[in-house]
Amino acid sequence: MRLTVRHHFDFGADRAVVGDDLVRPEAWDALRTQTSGGFALGTTREEWERTADAHPQLGARARRLDALFARRGARRIASYGAGGATIECWLKRVAPDREIVVTDYAPATIERLRPIFAEAECVVHDLATDPPLDADVHLFHRIETEFDNRRWREILARFSGQSVVFVAAGQVGLRGALVEVARGLLPRSSRAGWVRTRPAIESLWEPTHIAHPVDVGDLPAWELEPKMPS
Repeated sequence: MRLTVRHHFDFGADRAVVGDDLVRPEAWDALRTQTSGGFALGTTREEWERTADAHPQLGARARRLDALFARRGARRIASYGAGGATIECWLKRVAPDREIVVTDYAPATIERLRPIFAEAECVVHDLATDPPLDADVHLFHRIETEFDNRRWREILARFSGQSVVFVAAGQVGLRGALVEVARGLLPRSSRAGWVRTRPAIESLWEPTHIAHPVDVGDLPAWELEPKMPS
């Protein structure tokens, strides 16, 4: 079943900086730079590294992604919507010689990240409007919730000549979709993008790419190859 529904999240006290809708650069910047919870980006290298160390499952996922990149002979990776760049921290640990470009559309996030993650190239980039960066492989890691279906098809059309690794934040069934609808009725919930069933996720790239599911451990993921290579 192809089903896409609004995702909602209760940010608790941090709702004061998030507002009604998270999917805005200013809301993401506020959440990352003005809070101290699980979404916050630390101000020092040490804080950032501790955040990565606190999520060993990301290390396991990064090692599987690294094996995929190595098999492809990829020497330069562009990771979009990276936010606090925790998976990117692990990717650089696993393969320090591979170049990595880290992007986000939230400028204060990138400004804070640059001195912390100095071995990566950190750039402001709006995936919704900007062209692909120069890279052997483009990583879309847990960002499918950020865009509705129409916008995703527009993005993938711009990347139609590019190789993409698409790692979903997750997938829902009918019950999960109903839970999301109910959560949206709660007064403290903020809109936080969209969630999809697996067929709905896989429909996003039907016009532009051929997909091959890949095993990254704990999340659904696909390699996307252009139907018409550039």
